[in-house]
Amino acid sequence: MVVFEVLRTLHRGARAATSRAARPITVAVLLALAVLVAASEVVPAAAVEPVSTAGPDSADGPDAAVVALVAGDGAPVVPILFPLQKRVSWEDTWGAARSGGRSHEGNDILVPKMTPLLAVVDGTLDWLNLTGKLSSYNDLPYYNILLRGDDGNDYFYIHLNNDTPGSDDGLGGVANAYAPGLTNGTHVSKGQVIGYSGDSGNAEDTASHLHFEIHLGGYKHPIDPYNSLKAAPTYDEWIAGGGVPGGASTTTTTAPRSTTTTLPPSTTTTTTAPEDPGPGGQIDPEAPPFSDVHVTDWFYADLTTVYAEGVVNGSGGVFRPYGAVTRAQFAAFLVRAFAPEALEAEAPQSPVFADVPPSFWGYREIAAAATAGLVRGVGDGTRFSPNAAITRAQMAAMLCRALGEDAATAPALTTTEPRTRPFLDVPGEYWASVDIVVARDLGLISGGSDGRFRPEETTNRAQAVTVIARGLRLIAAGGGN
Repeated sequence: MVVFEVLRTLHRGARAATSRAARPITVAVLLALAVLVAASEVVPAAAVEPVSTAGPDSADGPDAAVVALVAGDGAPVVPILFPLQKRVSWEDTWGAARSGGRSHEGNDILVPKMTPLLAVVDGTLDWLNLTGKLSSYNDLPYYNILLRGDDGNDYFYIHLNNDTPGSDDGLGGVANAYAPGLTNGTHVSKGQVIGYSGDSGNAEDTASHLHFEIHLGGYKHPIDPYNSLKAAPTYDEWIAGGGVPGGASTTTTTAPRSTTTTLPPSTTTTTTAPEDPGPGGQIDPEAPPFSDVHVTDWFYADLTTVYAEGVVNGSGGVFRPYGAVTRAQFAAFLVRAFAPEALEAEAPQSPVFADVPPSFWGYREIAAAATAGLVRGVGDGTRFSPNAAITRAQMAAMLCRALGEDAATAPALTTTEPRTRPFLDVPGEYWASVDIVVARDLGLISGGSDGRFRPEETTNRAQAVTVIARGLRLIAAGGGN
C-alpha cells in the first residue's frame, strides 16, 4: 500500500504547489516515482487501487492523469473500453526502436483492413484528416484520430484505412477511414464506431493494424497502453456488465483473463441511451461483425438483415462479399432463410445426391433444401455439383422455388408473351426464363443498364445475400406463396 500513499501525498502536494502549466512535469515525476516505489513493493493484482480522482479540475488538464490505477508491475492502467469489438492477441511493442531514433509510443494490434474501431471513452474527436492531406512518407492520404477523452486523457488512433475496400490503392478517401457523419469537434460516446483500421501513413509497407496510444492528462504524455488494453472489457462484456451506450454504467466491468480491475463509474445514476446516439453509431449486437464489410457498402443493410436471421456467419471474421458463391453455399442460405424448420429434421442416412456424402460440410443443409423442394440436382438429377459456382439463372430459379413462385406455379406465363423476355439475353425458350421473369416481377433481381441479365455468369456473396434479404422482406410484407 506504500505506493498508493506516496502517490496520494505527492499528488496533493503537487496540486497545491504547482501551476496548471507546470503539471505535465509533475505528472511525469509522479509516474516515475510510482514505478520506482512499486519496484520495491510486491503488490498483488487484487490490490490495485485508484490513485486519486478528487479535485474540481481533475479532468481539465495534465493532472487528470491520476485518474488511473497502478498495476502490480507498476504500469498505469486507465479504465477504457477495448477499441475493437472482439478481443484479439497482440504483443506489447511499447518502447521498441523506430526509424529516426524514435521509440514506439503505443501498441500495434494487427487486424484486417476495415475493422471497426470503437471510442474507448466518451470524448471529442480531433485531428481527423478530412481534406485528404498527404503523408510526407509516401505522398498518400493518411488518417488518424485523436480522441480527447472526457476523463482528461487523450487516445490516439493511427494508421486508419486509406484504401478502396479489397485493394491497396490509397484511394479509399475519408468515407473508408472514418465512420459516417463524424468531423473534428464531434462528441462521441464510449463504444461508438469512429473509424476503420488500415495501413495509412508510414505503415503502407506493413500489415494492417491499429496503432493505439494513451496520453495521460493530454497529448504528449504517453504511457504504455498494454495493461489498460488487457484490462479493458470488450463492447459485449461492457454491455453485459450494465454498460449503457451513450450513458453511464452502474456496474464495474472486469475483462476475462485480466489481472487488473477497472475503476468503478463516477456516477451511480443510470441514464437512458439516446434514441439516436449520433454520427458513427453504436455497435448493434445484430450488426455483422465482418472486418471486410463497411457500413457504407451498398449491400450492408441486406447483409445485416440476413445475419440477424442466422442465414450467414462468415468465416474467421470476414465475409468476402465479392467472392463466388457455390451451389452448396446458396442452398444453405436458402434453407436457413426460408425453410429453417426443415433443418430440425434428422438428416437422411442415405445421400440425396451422389456427390454430396454425409461427410460434406453442407450435407444437412442440402438434404433439407432438397426435401423442402428448394433445390434440384443437375443433369439427370442424381448429382448436385455442390462446389460449382452458382449462376445467376440458377440463383433466380432456386429463389423462386423458395418463395413458392417458380415456373410450376406460374402456368399463365407462356413463352409467347412479350414479358417473358425482359432481358435481351434471356430468350423465351431458355430453361429458366419463367423463373427469371417471376423474380424480376417480384423485385428480387434486376439486370444491367444494357438490358441484359447475363444468366450464365456466376454471382457473388454480396449479391446472394441481397436477393435473399429481398425475399425475406417480400414474405414479411405478405408476398410469396
